[in-house]
Amino acid sequence: MLAIASVLTACNLNKLTANATSGMLEFGAVAMDRESDLEFARGAFPASLKTLETFLISSPENESLLLLLARGYNSYAFAIVEGDLEVARLRGTSEEVDELTRRAKIHYQRGREYGFRLLDRPALREAAESGDLAKLDAALGGLKKQDVPGLFWATYGWLSTINLSKDDTRALLGLGAVEHMLARILALDPDYNAGSPMLMQAVYLASRPVVFGGKPAESKAMFEQAMAKWGDRNLLVPFLYARFYGVQVQDQPLFDKLLQTVVTADVVAHPDLRLNNEVARTRARFWQANRSRLIVPQAGPATAG
Repeated sequence: MLAIASVLTACNLNKLTANATSGMLEFGAVAMDRESDLEFARGAFPASLKTLETFLISSPENESLLLLLARGYNSYAFAIVEGDLEVARLRGTSEEVDELTRRAKIHYQRGREYGFRLLDRPALREAAESGDLAKLDAALGGLKKQDVPGLFWATYGWLSTINLSKDDTRALLGLGAVEHMLARILALDPDYNAGSPMLMQAVYLASRPVVFGGKPAESKAMFEQAMAKWGDRNLLVPFLYARFYGVQVQDQPLFDKLLQTVVTADVVAHPDLRLNNEVARTRARFWQANRSRLIVPQAGPATAG
């Protein structure tokens, strides 16, 4: 009995410690957001995420930890692994591309998992994963603005995984559920995480050719909405506008203008978005130097119907 009591006491203390620490970790997460050195962030991300998971073992339902992990794994996959993947697609071997794709999907899937755990709606998740859109819509209808973080990061990780699995028909079956989840996020809080839901929708609409469901006119409208609200603060807005819509319609002047806007922007002006904006600036410089791989030289804008 004494041994059992000792174990239970230790478990309770561990949980109390994790819960007490999680608030400080969530408050201090801005330190990563303010990081100016992308290479330093590359090394810091994995250690930080594994530390958070260590605390989560003691307090598996802690919402602060789940949010940090959902956001952290998705951010690491996009900022670091997909950045390397874009370079590898131009300069690397097929083996390097395959390995980086595999790693990106692993981390996006972790972000998706933690997002669903944070949302804590088992019926919603079951409907989404089974493709029962009627039940999914019913569950989504019961969500409120405070549910957006979990729903957003689950959706972001899921859609990003699908985007890297275009040859996997099983993965593509999730698109219907993802579209419904994203629509609900936009209805509840389009400005979450510096306008990220608007960006996710705009990129999704522009990432496919028109014959396969791409909607450039709707993408442009969503990008313009994001530009009006966040374009002078979140540099991923003009970067992704160029990278996806500009490329889809082959609008070289727009592509050049938006990337130059990112490259010449004052990344110090908004310290809480510093790492975000360093990522955008690094990617913008890369595609400025490799424009011919995306834009046909001297091509004018195509009709965006």
